[in-house]
Amino acid sequence: MILRVWLVNPFDPLPGGPEPPGRYATLAAMLAERGNEVLWWTSAFSHRFHRFLDQPAAAEACRRAGIEARFLSVPAYRRNVSLGRLWNHYLLNKRFARQASAQPQRPDVIVASTPPPGLAAAAADLAGQYGVPLVLDVQDLWPETFARLSPTWLKPVFDLAALPMRRSARRACRLATAIVGVADGYVEHAVRLGGAKTVTRTIPLGVDLATFDSAAETGGGGFLKPPGQTWLVYAGSLTRSYDCLTVLRAAAMLRDRKDLRFFLAGRGELEEPIRRFITEQRLPNVTLTGFLDQQACFGLMRQCDIGVNSCLAEAMILLPNKLFAYLAAGLAVLNAIPGQCSRIVNQACCGQDYRPGEAASCAAAIMELIEDDGKLKAMRRSARKLAEDIYDRRKLYAQYVDLIEARGGG
Repeated sequence: MILRVWLVNPFDPLPGGPEPPGRYATLAAMLAERGNEVLWWTSAFSHRFHRFLDQPAAAEACRRAGIEARFLSVPAYRRNVSLGRLWNHYLLNKRFARQASAQPQRPDVIVASTPPPGLAAAAADLAGQYGVPLVLDVQDLWPETFARLSPTWLKPVFDLAALPMRRSARRACRLATAIVGVADGYVEHAVRLGGAKTVTRTIPLGVDLATFDSAAETGGGGFLKPPGQTWLVYAGSLTRSYDCLTVLRAAAMLRDRKDLRFFLAGRGELEEPIRRFITEQRLPNVTLTGFLDQQACFGLMRQCDIGVNSCLAEAMILLPNKLFAYLAAGLAVLNAIPGQCSRIVNQACCGQDYRPGEAASCAAAIMELIEDDGKLKAMRRSARKLAEDIYDRRKLYAQYVDLIEARGGG
């Protein structure tokens, strides 16, 4: 049975762009491979790069992957936590509701991500009007995370702005017929908001191993590791949520270790503070690479030994993308995220925890990782095995496609 599947997600990278395929590009491709008709509703403005998409090029790349893309026109914003972003999302919700309700063919099933909760609620309302199931995909906790990261002087405004977000989150969770989350805590939170569902499941972000390996073989980011060095990499968004500054302070504590080198690969609001810190502290052991495309990034990671999974506790990020990329690269994980993330790392013996926000704890964990080369190599083998056995998206997302087809097939 061929299903018409609508994916409602404005943040994930579309096929053909500089970023590796994310959750939705992989899911869309796998749904299309099974013969389903996939329509992906997304934003015309890139959240990651803060620029408008090349819509014709993106649409063509989607068509080659068997996916139809619909771009929702919205205004730009410069900062992730800002009134401009709230306005962007308000218009995103309104324009989706208007344009989607005018579609000549209704879907058989809708898969909507939250955040943003307003868009998920609009998708839930539409699913109710059509009488079709909604699979709610919970990727973060909004407005809780959003409100906590707002500037102090804006908190009264954000508290007020969060009220409709809270209502939208509750409505989306209540109207969903199935709840999927990228981490256990997200699923549990959604069930508390919306009540028990027939289907609830945690399906982590995972990693496309075939894509990773292919890119890593051909890339390197222009870096070549000399013998006798241990390389650590942080790869991802350079924002306050991910606490890159603690890693930098740990690197400063270890500045005399000539055998250690730190790489920070990514972009975000902390780029300039990081650059200043490196200069002021005279840290020759730290390299800020800027944004790297997937070949360069994965090639660099493949040369490294340790992947830094840093995060502030209040950010409430439970299982980020970078964890699975580190596993694919066979890196020992230097982990600051408690709960499910810590359990994964420690049960598989593939890394070491440190206390979030504490540079001394981070530096001590690094020293513990590198003091026994045999143990470090064993951790790296365990990391890769975990990626192969459990977190390869081709295995992990097969159950997601099964779930969507089961709901859509009625």
